[in-house]
Parts: sequence; C-alpha cells; structure tokens
Amino acid sequence: MVSVRWTGAAGLEFTHEGKTWLIDPYLSRVGKASVFFGRPQADREKISRYLDSLPGKLQAVIVGHTHLDHALDIPEIIRRFPVPLVGSGSLETLMALHGIPGRVTVCKERTCIDLPGGAVVTMFPSLHGLVLFGRAPYAGEIEPGQRPPLKASNYRHGRVFIVRLEVGEKSFLHVGTANLIDGELEGQTCDVLFLCMPGWKMIRNYHGRILSRVRPKIVVPFHFDDFSAPLSKDCRAPSVPLRSEKRFLDRIAEEAPDARIVHPALFQPMAF
Repeated sequence: MVSVRWTGAAGLEFTHEGKTWLIDPYLSRVGKASVFFGRPQADREKISRYLDSLPGKLQAVIVGHTHLDHALDIPEIIRRFPVPLVGSGSLETLMALHGIPGRVTVCKERTCIDLPGGAVVTMFPSLHGLVLFGRAPYAGEIEPGQRPPLKASNYRHGRVFIVRLEVGEKSFLHVGTANLIDGELEGQTCDVLFLCMPGWKMIRNYHGRILSRVRPKIVVPFHFDDFSAPLSKDCRAPSVPLRSEKRFLDRIAEEAPDARIVHPALFQPMAF
C-alpha cells in the first residue's frame, strides 16, 4: 500500500514502507501582496514543521517546473535534507543562486531515474498550461546572476515535465499544470492520475487527450486550491475561482467511465 497526501498547490507526498518521496512541495503559501509586489521568501517555520511531521524517511524530491508555487521552498528543504533532487536546468540555476549548486539531476528530454528507497521516476517533457491571452505565465528559464529573494516573475517555469513515479508496485502520474505533449504520453498507462484542474478549459480536449493515452484506474483532481491563501485550522484553503469543477469532473466521467474519481483533502492520506 502507498499512502499519498496532497500538500497544497501541486505538492504530493508518497510514503511506502517508512520511506517518503515528494513532488513539488510548497508549504510557504506566501500572500498575494508578496507575490505581486514583493520578493517572496520561503517560510522556514512552516517548512520545518512539515518536514518534522513526515510519515517516512525522506528519499528524494522531484520538481515538475520552476514557478514559485512549485519551487520556492526547494532550497530550504534541500538544506535541511540533502536528498537527491530531480528537475530542470532552471531548478539547478535556482539552487546555485541559493548557494547549493550541483545538486540537481538535470532532465532535458525523457529521463528515467532510480531513486533511493526503491522508487523509479520518469520525467516526460510537457508544456505549461495557458492563462490570460492564451499564454503560459512567466515562460522561459530562470536567469543566473540574480540575488535572492527573487520576484515571483523571476521564477520562470523552465522545462516542464509530467512526472511518473513508480513505488510499491503502483504507478502514479503527476500532471502539475494543465497541458501535455501528446506523443510523450503514448502508451504510458498508470494506476493513479493526479490531474491539474485550473486552466483546463484553455487546452483543446485536455481530458480526452490525457485519459485516452494513460487509461488510469483512479483520477485525482488537484492543484485547485488558492495557494496564496493561508490554511485554516482544519487545513482548508479557498479554491481558485472559475475552475468549473463540475464540468471538469463530468468530462473525466465521460472520457474514462471505468475510472474512479477521488477528491483529495489537504494533508489527508489516500491509500492506493
């Protein structure tokens, strides 16, 4: 059995037999004023509190792309736990800006990596979702030579990946932004698909193109929380507006009628 917790934004925590792997961990949840007008900084207290509560020994961290809500906390996490780190060249640049160079296994094309603890990760090249005017936000690479803390706009997305994690004889696919490259996912079936919700309406036949290729047994919609809002005492956060959740779920049911849909709650374990 693999226990998975959604930790907010695109963050997922996988635990099996006392070992834990993280994808896109983002705990700081910096506010809108800091995002739009300041230079956001990782919240060390929140990060430490979370890391102290991990259900297993941390084995590796994986980053799908380097926008703020995916990568802001990574340098602090790796300072605390210098485990293997998998991601893009932009992630390596970010780590170097924070004085921690040479820590990233840099992926450019499709890359398969054996991780500590018996897990395997495959990074599939992808595209970022589209927002205003049909464009991906903060496109391009993180620039070297900057001094942290960076502005939110300096967290360019870099190379974008869909992440496949195999652990405990289960396969998980993490689609951390609502887009894909069709050919990269041909034949890549999975047991559980974590599917980004916001932005789905901007991508032609988003559901059909993914679900027909990966044919999941279980679909978990995620990344629909307002990650610039703090969590309440019961670990709830406002959802992003205009996400059309019912239509999103209806499309899953239409395109994958045999798949079970699991709606996640923040920090609540899901057993697979």
